[in-house]
Parts: sequence; structure tokens; C-alpha cells
Amino acid sequence: MKVAFIVDSTGSLSEEVLNQPNIYQVNLTVTFADGEVFTDTNDENKIRRFYNRMEESEALPTTSQPEPGQYVILLNELIQKKYDYAIFVHLSSQLSGTMQTAQLVAEEYKDHIHSYFVDSKGTSFVIENIVLQGQRLINNGLPLEKVVEKLQWVANNSYIYVMIENLSNLVKGGRLSKGSAILGNLLNIKPILIIDEKGKVEVFEKVRTTKRVYKRWLKLLEEAYEKYNGKIDIAFAHGEAEEDILSVKNQIQTKFPELNYRYGYLTPILGTHGGKGAKGMGIIPIAEA
Repeated sequence: MKVAFIVDSTGSLSEEVLNQPNIYQVNLTVTFADGEVFTDTNDENKIRRFYNRMEESEALPTTSQPEPGQYVILLNELIQKKYDYAIFVHLSSQLSGTMQTAQLVAEEYKDHIHSYFVDSKGTSFVIENIVLQGQRLINNGLPLEKVVEKLQWVANNSYIYVMIENLSNLVKGGRLSKGSAILGNLLNIKPILIIDEKGKVEVFEKVRTTKRVYKRWLKLLEEAYEKYNGKIDIAFAHGEAEEDILSVKNQIQTKFPELNYRYGYLTPILGTHGGKGAKGMGIIPIAEA
């Protein structure tokens, strides 16, 4: 049984994971008003350039899902390499049409390769984690249908909490008035957004000061730790705020040293909406074989 995993670029997969021979990626893109296009990436130098470029722009860039041709090329390659199955793990179908595009193209190849689809109900390191858990479950000899079922359970029970540091991107995107943003910044209000169990972005809470946000994150983690008997992974992501995210990671890691932690940048696609300085925490349950 030969199984490939297909992810999208918002998954922030490390080079080590991407270099595994059965893991493949399709890329989303970001386009600025002057026509400059950024391919979504986990390259930190390119990400820094993107955030600086976005800060200089008066209007938000637009984001685009992968072209169907990317899937056509990829599926043809998998068939040529004699893969029997493909497991697609993509960002929430409530946030992008990427999953739907993958399903439409894969349908045309159903006589040559069998495809499964896991809606991550989130994005970023949740996607990477799902893939790694999938690899583990397959290596443990679990039937593929059961693997996919467990991966969807992981996705359904993962939560991402994002703190918006600067409200200007919400103004640029038309989600907040300029007056409300000015007032919010003056009052030091830090909105916490959540990607919930349906994969939708909602306002979770509005908290005064970053310190209180971190305390709330710790409480949420403590609740998840109890619910899943300590069988959780934690991920932190940031939009050009590495020092801050490392600080909160280290605080939490001191309290829960036995957990597995991952941290890194929000890719350009995610940074477009979160803005520079955004910080996020993902809580991901571990599926048992």
C-alpha cells in the first residue's frame, strides 16, 4: 500500500517534513494592488519581506487558492510513481475553496488513484500535525479508512486562538471601522479570534492587554489538558513577532514540560488576515492507534 499526503502551503510544513518522499504540497498566492504576487511560503526571509510589504500597502492584498492545474500535475505524478492512495489535508473549507478544488480534480482520477479528504477545520501547524499523526497511524498498521477517520477527529477537536495585535488589517479588509480600530488601540483591546469546530473564524473574546491574553491561553490549555488526559500537542504561530511568541511558549512550557511544542511564522496567506504582530496558539489532541 503506497500512500501520499497532499497539503497546501498554509500548513507551514518544515523542510524536514516536506522532504519526506510521500508528502506533496500545492501553493496558494497573495497579490498586491500593483500586481506583485507572493507565492505562499514557509521561507522566513520571504515571509519577512511580505510582512514589510504589507505594512507599506494601503490596501490588503488578495489571496488565491491553488489553480486546478497544480492538482492535475501532482496527481499525474503520483500515478506515475504508482501511488495507490492520496490523503488530502487542507485548510478549513469554511475559509477557502482549496479543498473543493482538490475534490473536483481528484474525482477525474478516481479510476487511477483513490483519494481521501481531511478538512483540517483550521490551518497552519494543525495541518502539519495531522499529517505527522497520519504517518504514525499508518506505520502502526491501522487500516487506511480508520486512519482518515481518526485524522478527521483530530481536526474536529483542534482549536486555534489568534490574538490580533494591530487592528489596521481588519480596517483594510473592511471588517472594522477606522474609528473602532483607533478606540480599540487606545484602550489596548486585544481581540482573540477562534477557528472553531466548524472551521469558521469567530470573535472568541475581547481582552485588555497582551498579558491577560496569555493568561487566558494558559487557562484554555489547562482545560484541554484535563479533557484529553495530557494527550495534546501545542503549536504557536506569529506574524513577525518571534520574541513575543517564544516568551509565551516558554512560560507555558515551564508549566507543561512534557508536551510537544511547535512554533514558527504565519505564512503570507494567513498573515494577510492576521496582520503583522498577530500571535496564535493551537491545541491539537493526539489520536490513539
